[in-house]
Amino acid sequence: MRRSSLVSLVAVGLVACQDPAASSATDNASSSEMSETTGPMEPVPTTSSSGSSGSTGAQDGCPEGCAMDEACVGGSCEAVGRADIEAGCHPLGDPAGRGQCVYPWPSNFYTTPSGDSPTGLAVALPAALLPKNTQQAEFPADEFVNGKPGFTPNAQLRFASARPIDGASLPPLTDIGSSLADDAPIVLLEVGSGERWPYFAEVDATAVAGEPQTIFVRPMRQPRAGERYVVAVRGLRDKNGEEIPASPLFRALRDALTTDVPQLEAERERYDEIFAALAAAGIDRGSLQLAWDFTTNTQADLQRDFTAIMPQVVASAEAGDLGYSIAEVSEFPGTEVPLVVRGTFTVPSCLGGDSGPGTVFARDPEGLPDCSNTATANFWIAVPQAIYEAKTPAPVAVYGHGLLGSGSEAESVAKKNGSLIMAGTDFWGMSEDDIAAVLGMLGGNFVGGRTLGERLVQSTVNFTTLAYLAQGELAQEPALQGLIDPSTVYYVGGSQGGIMGATVTAMAPNLRRGVLVVGASNYSLMVWRSTAFEQVNSVWAATQPSTQNREFLFALYQAVFDVADPVTYRSVIEEAGDALLLIESIGDAQVANIASEAMARSYGMRMAGPSVYPVWGIEDAPPGFTGSALLQVDTKKGPLPPVENLPAGGDNGAHGAAVDDPAVQGILGAFLLEGVVSNSCDGVCDPG
Repeated sequence: MRRSSLVSLVAVGLVACQDPAASSATDNASSSEMSETTGPMEPVPTTSSSGSSGSTGAQDGCPEGCAMDEACVGGSCEAVGRADIEAGCHPLGDPAGRGQCVYPWPSNFYTTPSGDSPTGLAVALPAALLPKNTQQAEFPADEFVNGKPGFTPNAQLRFASARPIDGASLPPLTDIGSSLADDAPIVLLEVGSGERWPYFAEVDATAVAGEPQTIFVRPMRQPRAGERYVVAVRGLRDKNGEEIPASPLFRALRDALTTDVPQLEAERERYDEIFAALAAAGIDRGSLQLAWDFTTNTQADLQRDFTAIMPQVVASAEAGDLGYSIAEVSEFPGTEVPLVVRGTFTVPSCLGGDSGPGTVFARDPEGLPDCSNTATANFWIAVPQAIYEAKTPAPVAVYGHGLLGSGSEAESVAKKNGSLIMAGTDFWGMSEDDIAAVLGMLGGNFVGGRTLGERLVQSTVNFTTLAYLAQGELAQEPALQGLIDPSTVYYVGGSQGGIMGATVTAMAPNLRRGVLVVGASNYSLMVWRSTAFEQVNSVWAATQPSTQNREFLFALYQAVFDVADPVTYRSVIEEAGDALLLIESIGDAQVANIASEAMARSYGMRMAGPSVYPVWGIEDAPPGFTGSALLQVDTKKGPLPPVENLPAGGDNGAHGAAVDDPAVQGILGAFLLEGVVSNSCDGVCDPG
């Protein structure tokens, strides 16, 4: 083949690597057709035993030679998408329709050996292989994922198929236990322990006809940090009932066939370990259609910034000399919230510059957050009628608001629970002031995206400071004199505040109990099922038109969210002996029930029964239980959201009604004030 033809072929392959809607290198597409969301990139140099790769000359076992995009596999020429592979794409991707270039994902194929890493590996994901936006901006892989000892343990595992999969045989979200069956079509295996891991699997409901189809494997308990996992696929069939064949290069690994593909041959030793682990688990090697491995990031790396921040902040907050200023005292005797105090307070700031939207952590020479700066945050303190009129000291609950809201929501929350004074502040990173920065980040293909995760962590610093202030100087403020009981302070959060509540509780030593109303963990799991994300998603589509690209980029971005994600701090909560009450609203269209239940399962929570329905892996709490628990509330709002990875057609109201029932408020109050999980509803918690 002439050199000009080779260049054209590689160019087409590069498009396929970057955009699932683009043609594969094996398609009869014109080399001039470039995706509107991606651009050209340089191929990754490779070598083979014959001194070149992609040769059309005679090869061992293939005397007639193979075409440029084929490989010699066990003596036969097979279409493998060689141009894609030489550009750096995963060699085990479906050659007829790779989907994203780096599928299956996450994979240890995109790691390098590292003697300094506790796992022995460092992630090395080439940014040029990832989807670009319409301005050709690359995803900042070096900043977000590369160099880490493993991939996010919150990963949404996936692979792609050119042939539409019959999803009926996949373990569904309604039957998580079936994922552990002996004959389950997908096995998620922790190599070190040999333990099978629970998941559900689904075919991407957003797939466009004629494009590669993504199959998601979603762990329903967070994989352990710093561990190696294997994903094995077997027995999948297409819509016509025909078994999906293994790709030529996976078949070469499985059946010990020789190839002339150096990128695959470099995987042999690792795959010997993979096949051995699967054999030990009773998985027949010959039945496999695909298998790959990945390693999760370590707990030390995930908590690295938090571990550096917490002692700095606690020392400053406990000293009690940061200060505050009252801006307004509003009294409305006879109303549900007769006293509201609004002001600002000084917080230790771990952010650089003015600590405003778009800023990231200031770091010391060792790269750890430096919290010697200070900043000013807003607060709202709302005193409910019963406390105001009784003039009897009552405890304070710091309150975390919903998505892109503000701490002023504390006023409305104080109306629902009359036994607690509510003190609210803003969730920096996801407050009203951050909207422009969030949209700008998405429009720029996540460039500057560290600000969201790091400002969210800074917001937990702010809540910690407010909690100490409520037990100290604010209790002596003339406007609040005699109303605050400084002996105890709690956390209550709803929606975004429910999601972030465990992280706040972990950061603040004086917050020993927290109520997480419609909380959950793992943004990369929940946002695509959320009506709350729809508007942001539609704006993002202007610069990243492909839905598949957006979903995958957000999955990669989970590595940034990990620093704030509540499941990251499970060990901190457990070691401190703190307790959480997670309230789930059945049919929630904004925070998916599966994300709430996955968090509860990862935390080892008990069910504050009776439950609305059995939740796999969660046992009922015994009488007098004082640990962390899940409470299901059925508001009877409908219709229920789709089962697929799609948002509901509109918000059904279940999200905002979770604690409207006075009985639920009573459960919430008893948990905070007495520390006991006791479901006092008449049966299942519902309006009836």
